[in-house]
Amino acid sequence: MRFEMVTIAPDEFEAMKAHLPCATREGLFETYRISQNSWYKLRDGQPVKRKTVERLRERFHQVAGE
Repeated sequence: MRFEMVTIAPDEFEAMKAHLPCATREGLFETYRISQNSWYKLRDGQPVKRKTVERLRERFHQVAGE
């Protein structure tokens, strides 16, 4: 099975980073429910699974109070 891979815009990443208490493995999972590896890929502009980005965006809206 092949997964659809996507990236996010640098400004979207920066907004998410601003709401992250700490960029540790535990902090990323507690805040956004993603792995540190996925975070690093997004930071570097590399693609991750579409479902990962959807979950990240959903959690970001909860964390940011939007």
